[in-house]
Amino acid sequence: MSFRGRLTAFFLLIVVLPMIAVAVLVTHVTSESESGKTDARLDAGLDTALATYDDASADAERAVKRFANVPAVGSALRSGDPPGLRAVARRRAAKVGIQSLVIRDPSGDVLASVGSGNTVATYELDLTDSGGSLGSLVASTTTASEYLDRVNHLTGIDGALLKGGGTVSSTLELKGASLPSSGDAADVEVGGESLRARSAPLPSAGNLRLALLDSVESGGFFASSPVVVGAVMLFFAVALIFVIMLLRMLGGQVRSMLDAARGIGEGDFSRKVPVLGDDEMAGLASEFNTMSERLSAQMQELRSQQVEVDRSVRRIGEAFASGLDRQSLLKIVVETALGACAAQYGTIAVSGRDGAEAEAGEPSEAIRDLAVAAEVDALDEDDIVERPAGGVYALATPLRRMGEPPVNVGVMTVARPGEAFTPAQREVFLYLAGQVSSSIENIALHELVSEQAVTDELTGLANNRGFRELIAKEATRAERFGHVLSLIMLDIDDFKQINDTYGHLQGDKVLRMVGRVLKDESRGVDEPARYGGEEFTVILPETGIEGALDLAERVRARIESEQVPRAGGAGTAGVTASVGAASMHGSASGAEALIAAADAALYEAKRAGKNQVASAEVPPAAGRS
Repeated sequence: MSFRGRLTAFFLLIVVLPMIAVAVLVTHVTSESESGKTDARLDAGLDTALATYDDASADAERAVKRFANVPAVGSALRSGDPPGLRAVARRRAAKVGIQSLVIRDPSGDVLASVGSGNTVATYELDLTDSGGSLGSLVASTTTASEYLDRVNHLTGIDGALLKGGGTVSSTLELKGASLPSSGDAADVEVGGESLRARSAPLPSAGNLRLALLDSVESGGFFASSPVVVGAVMLFFAVALIFVIMLLRMLGGQVRSMLDAARGIGEGDFSRKVPVLGDDEMAGLASEFNTMSERLSAQMQELRSQQVEVDRSVRRIGEAFASGLDRQSLLKIVVETALGACAAQYGTIAVSGRDGAEAEAGEPSEAIRDLAVAAEVDALDEDDIVERPAGGVYALATPLRRMGEPPVNVGVMTVARPGEAFTPAQREVFLYLAGQVSSSIENIALHELVSEQAVTDELTGLANNRGFRELIAKEATRAERFGHVLSLIMLDIDDFKQINDTYGHLQGDKVLRMVGRVLKDESRGVDEPARYGGEEFTVILPETGIEGALDLAERVRARIESEQVPRAGGAGTAGVTASVGAASMHGSASGAEALIAAADAALYEAKRAGKNQVASAEVPPAAGRS
């Protein structure tokens, strides 16, 4: 019998016949309840749902604390001002993520209430000061439907929120279905479909309960019929006898090939497989020997190439460590990782204020999905993560910022089909990740120093140096393209008196308030800055004198309407400002002339009685009309 005939017989015995036997057995499968498996899924789903509820409560706690830190909240509570509280709540609650908010006085009476009432996972925060209780805030960031949608997304199980005898919210149309009120699972009928349900009370939620509903999977186990068992035993006894006979026939040839393969695995390409006869097995042995000779030649070439690759990767890595272009750096790293690790797809991402990302390769959907899954796993780990699935392999490792303790700030991933990554490839991958982590720290430090050099620490606006750079750039651009450029200059009226009367802390509060007003009222292209002391400026590209005066008046009126809490907490203080505006129309007058004109307009507003807006036009430069 030829090798093909023996292999066919072997295949029939160990593959086809067992599959026929399994098919026969499947026809005897009995249908039994899968309630136990479904109950286990429901238990796991409830655990996930309760953990999700705790997370939502924690979100509510953080949000209500941010809301409580708003100065206007404490002021309104101390003054017992329900309309003021409602105004603050409507204006501020949504900004910190609050869906519903109830404000109570110390006796428990409701002072203000905003938002939807159909919320869950509330958190109550008591507010006090040196004088005693100010009241409490009860807030939630999650509606009932949002919570159920989140649970459904995490578990794949439908749910309902129950209160008393009614349904608060549900992901299913219950249509009068009676859900279990205890923790025991029960079968329920919903829309003509039989479902399994289990409920549990939600913590700190009164009589609010969560019920999860899941379908019962069909299935069962093999019937223990004596006839079936006997048939299976007989079949496998016969199959075993034939398998032993065939293995003895093939054993000698396979053993010699196995010895040669082991030698190749250990790097010994000199061992040859004996070629016996002229059947397919002999042909396979001959091809095996040819492959061994080719591998020997290729290994010699690869060893020399590996030395050069290692040198190149390390030189590139050293260059990374001194680089300051984050986006270009990430692109080079991920492309280098693809080549060094023989991967088909790679990504690298950095989170936070240093955020940037890059990817390389054209992956299939399976490769991309596995790379994303490996990224998620690596974010919570301290070392490399290797993840295989369906013939695809992915490597991922966190990018770490050094400190005590180190913090994960990003993740790098490569993936490919076919075979797992080798130890050498993993080592190069980790080396590149370490280099890019160091480079990102250098870049972040460089950007921070650069930002601090042109930023006013108190107001967060550009400082005088930053202003000078911006006005010079915009003046040059206006001259080059013939555009109009305007500048407003603002001075806080009687600022020295504020410092002398209330102290420098009060003065700082006023400066921060003015900075905030300028940010709020400016457009995205405008550039507010702190010129120095109590003077501020706003650069207005492509804006004429009318637009500059309009902004100046809005800013002046807004500042006049603001009430700044006093540093000691005793009431508020109002301030005013004088504003000057000037404009240049594509002339060569330059930035200094524009600054001088705006400054002159400012002092004209001061001389006219303060809390006013004045304007000036920049005269054309000599030789220009």
